[in-house]
Amino acid sequence: MPRYILFSFCLIFFFSNNVQAYFSYGTADTSSGYCNLTSFKFGQVKVGEEKYDNSRCELATCTEGHYKIDRCMEIPDFDENRCDVFMEFWNRHLLP
Repeated sequence: MPRYILFSFCLIFFFSNNVQAYFSYGTADTSSGYCNLTSFKFGQVKVGEEKYDNSRCELATCTEGHYKIDRCMEIPDFDENRCDVFMEFWNRHLLP
């Protein structure tokens, strides 16, 4: 019986700590060794590195020729003038 109570508690804790999140990604000119992410308010991010913004709950990652920005907020309306791809993740955990 205590095992079932503990299991139920774990399930409640698991589902109460989940957030709605999504990410956007795209191509970037990294010939300078950086991704120019000023339009996302991250400035220059060095290839192979990440930048965090805890106030906006965002993480920017720059790889050779690409960028990725993880967010934990509502998904924006579709804008056909942007080439970013938006995907929604339900029940995603964020690390402190």
